[in-house]
Amino acid sequence: MSAELLRFPATAQTAMPEGMRHEALRDWMETHTRILGFWMDRLIEDGDSEDIVSMLHRQQSWLAMMQGRLVRG
Repeated sequence: MSAELLRFPATAQTAMPEGMRHEALRDWMETHTRILGFWMDRLIEDGDSEDIVSMLHRQQSWLAMMQGRLVRG
């Protein structure tokens, strides 16, 4: 199975004012951080592989760090 690369018009990326893009990115990161936390809790409850939990924890930590950078500016 292969994936097809979808190309989006460049104008879609710049149509939003910078402040709105910044806020949208911060919201996206917060949502994904919460989703990762949800799934980590479920995996831990189910006794799943520590490798998977560790990988998700690293990803969640990275997103939290990037959120902090966005907040600081």
